[in-house]
Amino acid sequence: MSRSPPPVWITSLRSQAKALEKQISFDIKVFDEVAWSRRAFTFDDLKFWEPNSMSTVLRSKLTLGDERKEYTLVGEAFAFADKEDNPVVNSPMHVTRLWWEHTSPTEKLLIQLGPSFPPLLWLSVKPTTDALRKCFAEFLDVDAQHMKENLPYFEGVQNRIETRANERLAVKEADVAGMAVSSSLREAFIADIRTRDPSSLLFDWPHRWNGFIGTVDSFRLTEDHFLKHNPFVFGWPLLLSEGNTFMEGSPVKASAFRTIFSKSLLMLHSRLDLQVDTNLAKIREDDEPDVMLDVPVFASVSYPKNQRLCGGSALVQRYNAVMNTSYPLDMPVDVIAALSASKDAIRGTKELRAEIDFMLLAMEKLTTDVERTIRLDPRFSSVNRVVGNLAYAIAYLAILEDPRWKEDVFDRFKGHSHEMIRMACAKGAAALKEPSLVAELLHREPEGRGRELLQMIHNEASATPNANA
Repeated sequence: MSRSPPPVWITSLRSQAKALEKQISFDIKVFDEVAWSRRAFTFDDLKFWEPNSMSTVLRSKLTLGDERKEYTLVGEAFAFADKEDNPVVNSPMHVTRLWWEHTSPTEKLLIQLGPSFPPLLWLSVKPTTDALRKCFAEFLDVDAQHMKENLPYFEGVQNRIETRANERLAVKEADVAGMAVSSSLREAFIADIRTRDPSSLLFDWPHRWNGFIGTVDSFRLTEDHFLKHNPFVFGWPLLLSEGNTFMEGSPVKASAFRTIFSKSLLMLHSRLDLQVDTNLAKIREDDEPDVMLDVPVFASVSYPKNQRLCGGSALVQRYNAVMNTSYPLDMPVDVIAALSASKDAIRGTKELRAEIDFMLLAMEKLTTDVERTIRLDPRFSSVNRVVGNLAYAIAYLAILEDPRWKEDVFDRFKGHSHEMIRMACAKGAAALKEPSLVAELLHREPEGRGRELLQMIHNEASATPNANA
């Protein structure tokens, strides 16, 4: 059976690529037909996605509804660094893949930036070398800017590490080379990063976005997973909480990573001071320590101004529609990918606001005649569980720095009949460094554990640097 000829646009693209071979062409190569391979994207060999426990629904969404759909690999282009590489100085070796989608009526080329990117996050461009060069040029520009801004810092850290290493080597008369040096340097770099003051970390790109990742059993394990297994961020962190003396005893834990492709800064942080149930909070000396069974984790992203790092606004719009998220339409695809494996959908301010409205409706519906008649212990009341979820959504929204949190949330709930809701308003105000709002709550709160907790929150918020009086 004879094979049908390739589309005209692929033949034209191959000719354009060959004509540019001796120029700065971003290493665009379009294979001859004999080298083409047709296959479906598979999660099976990608540990990051945890394929053995991955739901069928998530698989379907990330493969655009058809996990068995096949694409033809027709070429390769611009190379990117690897997770193990130094984020600033490296020799990129991992080429992007260029795919042809047979069933598409549109002439287009699909760009897979790395092997772990699923089809939902493949970039789509016109099948011309000019379109490919414009796309890769934007990645090259942010890489150059990132190097310019961060090389002095990395060189400073490296010099400190090498000075200490040379002193040890002089004593031991040891000698290591090649990969061993690189591996040793990375380990020494991570050890040095564990001594970094979190306040020294700067969000170095013009755009900022905050999101709520979900709750986890341990922030340390989440941090470790990003460090060792997330293929979209460098394994050379910018900040680590584990072993960091600046964060010892602090209820706030944080770590930060640089994404491989767009050089965005991705900070993870958790809060262990959000207990809003006065029965579980440590208020008096004889109280048990605060109990937080679920640790909330948030993401703060600093990313470059761009048109193509995000794959175009249409790609992010499609991702938001499929995954029920609300990422900014210029959010780089590697940031989205890095956060995609969360067991919960990433929630921004839009989703948390919707959650608050939903919880209010649920509270009304769950106040059933049965619960009124039997008078269940509040701990077992469905309404009380919903109140807890509402309270945390209020606090989380403040941590995400919702610009209208005071007007739309605090003013709406500050006089709520449920104590946990009022405590959540105080926690949110403290997170926004607004002790005057906590004072407003304190003034209205009756005597009891709730008032005592508000006093503690007010004292801590007032002592916070840069607090707004």
